[in-house]
Amino acid sequence: MSSKKIYFTKRQLTFQELFIGTLLYAVVLGFFNDYTSLVYAKSFSTVFFAAIVLEILTYLAFQLKSMLVAWLREKNGAGYKALLFFSVWCIMFLSKFVFVWALDAIFGEYIHINGFFGILSVVVCVTVIHRLAYYVFKRLG
Repeated sequence: MSSKKIYFTKRQLTFQELFIGTLLYAVVLGFFNDYTSLVYAKSFSTVFFAAIVLEILTYLAFQLKSMLVAWLREKNGAGYKALLFFSVWCIMFLSKFVFVWALDAIFGEYIHINGFFGILSVVVCVTVIHRLAYYVFKRLG
């Protein structure tokens, strides 16, 4: 076995993140559609296209959070730490309303996620599964 390290480019890692995230959203939305009343979708195509939209929005929310954290970590003082906590909380909380609005604006009656807690449940499930998959991926290397 070779001890040669394999390094990925930023574009490759972004593609991997978006591709796997979209597939995870499709699976989670499909299961929620089949087994709960939190998600209603007319077809799998709707689920898949909604998964693409949700993954892009999730990726953008995490990018915004990362940029804000990087900028505020350079600052000193308790006020900046409180601002950091509040800003991250705001981005993560308010983004769910954007998710619900975007799905409603794009898909209308073809997909419905029951409110804030419905979308929060979907996003938390996808995020946890994604992080677990990434952990397993790293452990296998």
